Amino acid sequence: MKEEHTTRSRIGRVVCPSCAQPTRVLESRAADDGAAVRRRRECSGCGRRFTTFERREREPLFVRKRDGELQPFDRAKLVGGLLRAAHKRPVDPRDVERLVSSIEDEAEAAGGELPAERIGEACLAGLRELDRVAYLQFASVYKGFSDPSEFEAELRRLGVEPTRKLGASGVRIPSDAGG
Repeated sequence: MKEEHTTRSRIGRVVCPSCAQPTRVLESRAADDGAAVRRRRECSGCGRRFTTFERREREPLFVRKRDGELQPFDRAKLVGGLLRAAHKRPVDPRDVERLVSSIEDEAEAAGGELPAERIGEACLAGLRELDRVAYLQFASVYKGFSDPSEFEAELRRLGVEPTRKLGASGVRIPSDAGG
């Protein structure tokens, strides 16, 4: 477990950030849905109380790119891409964080490496559950849509029938115009 926001003495004990004296644990409990341990501590020297969090450090994770190259998994890059797709959509950023955590868990279970294609599929599946528009925005970049018909095909795969109608000239015909 890794301690965050604390100072450790040379022998590994947590010391007070104010006076560097040893501390004792008053209370421990699970935090972040069990992903961390929250400890309430008290300094034996000055009596100050503070909180520490311990988290397990993951082993390095890797992405196998389509060309076979192996790259370090970049959580921030993936979260950023998903949040850009969900921009101005009713998607809770914590749901995006959970989606990325599940992808990290899958990579860890697979020996620390996942193909980029599998990561993209997992992102699409997760966004499909969270918000269809965010899904389409991510899919348009991930799949490299170059034509509006690709959006229509993706909508059909989602079970949504595109509603716009085009006349012979390609001009949009209002739905109440009898077309």
